[in-house]
Amino acid sequence: MKAHTDWVTAIATPIDNSDMIVTSSRDKSIIVSSLTKDGAQYGVPRRCLTGHGHFVQDVVLSSDGMFALSGSWDGELRLWDLQGK
Repeated sequence: MKAHTDWVTAIATPIDNSDMIVTSSRDKSIIVSSLTKDGAQYGVPRRCLTGHGHFVQDVVLSSDGMFALSGSWDGELRLWDLQGK
């Protein structure tokens, strides 16, 4: 699975064992992907969340998997609605 353009800094998965995975990166983005069992691909990026001004160091998910909270070297925490369009 390849989606980011720089190092991945954190990986988060929901507690309900769904096929979602959320990753943060030094490319200043968070990518929400769907895991698959399709050969070497293993996952399909579904959304790219941007807005941080520096490396995204960490990402965690809410217990219901509907929100992600990210922390960046820009000193900001951002709350992302993963269900919104």
